Amino acid sequence: MELRKIENLLEKYDRGETSIAEERELKAYFSQGQIPVHLEPYRMMFGFSRQAKDIKMTAEPKLKISKNRYIWASVAASIILVMGLFLYQNNNVNQKFHALGTIQDEEIALEKAKETLKLVSEYMNEGTEDLIYLQEFNKTKNKFINKN
Repeated sequence: MELRKIENLLEKYDRGETSIAEERELKAYFSQGQIPVHLEPYRMMFGFSRQAKDIKMTAEPKLKISKNRYIWASVAASIILVMGLFLYQNNNVNQKFHALGTIQDEEIALEKAKETLKLVSEYMNEGTEDLIYLQEFNKTKNKFINKN
C-alpha cells in the first residue's frame, strides 16, 4: 500500500503538482534503507537535495580590488574628457571661419536674392487669387446691408 502511495506521489512530483508536505514525505521515504530497484534513481535525487541542504559556507570570499584599476580608470576618463572638449572647441572654430550660407561675390548674392524673392512673390500671388471670391462676397453682402 505504501509503495503504491509513493509511486503516485512520484507521478505527481514528475508533473510538478506535489505540495511541500508531500515532497517532505518523499524525502523521508528515500532516506530509509529499503527501496525497490525501480525507484533507485529517485533515491539519488532526493538524497542529493538533503545533502545539499546541509552544506554551509565556512570561509568568507576574498575580494581583491586593485588600486591600479582606479588610477587607470581615472586616467582614461580624463583623456576622454580632454579629447571631447578639444573636439567641441575645434568644431566651433571651424564654423566661425566657414560662415555657412553666405556668398562672398556680390553679383552672385544679388542674383540669388532675386531668385528667392521671385519664388516668394509667386507663392504670395497664388494666395491672392482666392481673395477675388472674398471680394465678390463682400460686394453682395454690402448691397443687402445698405438696403435696410
